[in-house]
Amino acid sequence: MRDTIEVTRWLQLIGAVRVDRFDETALDLNTKTARNRVDKLVSPANAVILKPVESLSIYYSYQVSYLPSSGDQFSAFTDGSVILKPQGFTQREVGVKWQALPQLLYTAAVYDLIRTNVPLPDPNNPGFFILSGSNRIRGFETELKGYINDRWQSWLGYAYTDARVTSDTSATIRAGNRIQLVPYHQFSWWNKYQITPVWAASLGVIYFSDSFASSDDTVYLPGLVRFDLGVFATIDEHWKAQLNVENLFNKGYWATADGNNNISPGQSRTLRLKVTARF
Repeated sequence: MRDTIEVTRWLQLIGAVRVDRFDETALDLNTKTARNRVDKLVSPANAVILKPVESLSIYYSYQVSYLPSSGDQFSAFTDGSVILKPQGFTQREVGVKWQALPQLLYTAAVYDLIRTNVPLPDPNNPGFFILSGSNRIRGFETELKGYINDRWQSWLGYAYTDARVTSDTSATIRAGNRIQLVPYHQFSWWNKYQITPVWAASLGVIYFSDSFASSDDTVYLPGLVRFDLGVFATIDEHWKAQLNVENLFNKGYWATADGNNNISPGQSRTLRLKVTARF
């Protein structure tokens, strides 16, 4: 249920509430074991929006949401996950949206997110989890996207994230530790240029600062910089082709980790060709 009240031309109030009932049953075909869990949850969401001018919005929002113990893969249950309570998310955010030019949008937001009942991977037992009381993620995000001119489209984004465990979870995962795989800094810049009516090209760069393989903060993952390239051809009204080159300079880096003993490298230079036909 959601309702929007326009108090004046420059002030809007938004109120919403959602009621969820998760009744999940999963059958493990390998062991013939059926697992079930039922959760009833209420999630409110509210916002205040100020519009001092038509092109500028300033907002404050408060919302609560939940993620069942099976995660986003609703058919996946284990003996370890079926006993976990749903994760809770309580977020407060202040932000701004500014239509600087008709084809250029700037956004920025500061947020404070509290997560409860968080299952953290056990650094010593891959595939198993330790239930953390709560985590706190505070950060800042900003983005500028649109058209520089009729041919040049650009997206520029930056995020600062301070994600920490806020309650002692185990002998090694303590309050104040950084949450696994969350870098302080993330930066991306993507550009697409229409060279001719047929040909276009894009170039992008992403940067992630250092992070940790698990929340015990013992195994360090260095930051990375990666460049991606794209070439696009609009052959006619029916046919289009696209070539993407990921990790253009074949940079070696660590992409992700499932605990301290299971770290995955990023892909080497990868080419993907896509042809689309419409009739």
